[in-house]
Amino acid sequence: MIGLRELQREVQAYVLGEHERVAQRVAGSAAGSARQRLEVYAHAVRMRFEEVLAQEFPGVHTLLGDAAFARLARDYAALHPSCDPSIRWFGRHLPRFLNAAAPWTEQPVLAQMACFEWARSEMIDAADRTVVRIADIAALPPQDWAAMRPRAVPALRRVVLDYNVPAMCSALERGRPPPALRAQAPRNWLIWRKALAIHWRSIDADEAWALDACAREATFAELCAGLCDFTGEAEAPLRAATLLKQWASDEVLQSI
Repeated sequence: MIGLRELQREVQAYVLGEHERVAQRVAGSAAGSARQRLEVYAHAVRMRFEEVLAQEFPGVHTLLGDAAFARLARDYAALHPSCDPSIRWFGRHLPRFLNAAAPWTEQPVLAQMACFEWARSEMIDAADRTVVRIADIAALPPQDWAAMRPRAVPALRRVVLDYNVPAMCSALERGRPPPALRAQAPRNWLIWRKALAIHWRSIDADEAWALDACAREATFAELCAGLCDFTGEAEAPLRAATLLKQWASDEVLQSI
């Protein structure tokens, strides 16, 4: 006799192509041999994994085409089998996988597309927070501004891309032919959730630095001091105030 837990592990190993020991424990029938019956189940599981990845990463799917994407799904599942009760998290390692595993590393755009798509996907599950409005900032007494500490909401991600993957994703969502793949200078992209919609925009180096500084609990005075390296001392306070206004308009601040 074999315990249920061990039997489940053997079935999982068969699905992942690790060994075929479980075939000895499955009865054949007139409708199909033990191996055929196992393959029906294993094929259904592999197809489900591929389906989930295609839903999460439509841009990667488009870049590769059906056949290559199916191979990617098999390679990925073998190295990163589903280990969470929810299949929703199955694809979380795909950006790193594409950035490290041959032959996928030969196309760097794949990892960047996956990184952008997964960052957007994470916005769906990010925790809700009450957001800071422009009026909340304007209501602060002038003497309190220097000690202000802007903090971003959980539903915010930043990625660096040197391919035009955001434009490709926009086209795919609108059902239009994607633009030609194009390499470009590395750019920071901000991705966030506002109400129930996912937004993104490119940001300049000074805004990227400022967001990182906020994550380190910088004060508004420290933001102004750091922004001097980008804009000069005279313009830094205005730039910091402009960024605060932009973040409040985007609804990416949870506190100040």
